[in-house]
Amino acid sequence: MKDDVRVYGDIHRVSPEVYEILKQSMPFEDVEYDGDVLRVGHEGHYILIDDFVEAIRDNLPENGYGHVDFIDNLDWVVTRYVITPGKIEEKVIKVDNVIDAHQREHGL
Repeated sequence: MKDDVRVYGDIHRVSPEVYEILKQSMPFEDVEYDGDVLRVGHEGHYILIDDFVEAIRDNLPENGYGHVDFIDNLDWVVTRYVITPGKIEEKVIKVDNVIDAHQREHGL
């Protein structure tokens, strides 16, 4: 079976208290938490991640940061959410252009 979407994310400076809050909005089957870094993953059917991304934004401490990549295999686009306290930056890239966009972003 082809996966409709793949989602991967790393969120840093997640305290145990923030982790408990974030757990309420996690639609992921793969979750790793080491007391500071939260890693999430999903490969399969389409899921909604808006509540989770907003919960990160609203609960990260001042020095927290993270990103979540949502890869839509049906529409063939990647949406990267870069999250800091109080802010979400969203960038959508066609999968065919991911390498070119990454190279331009990093001056390669």
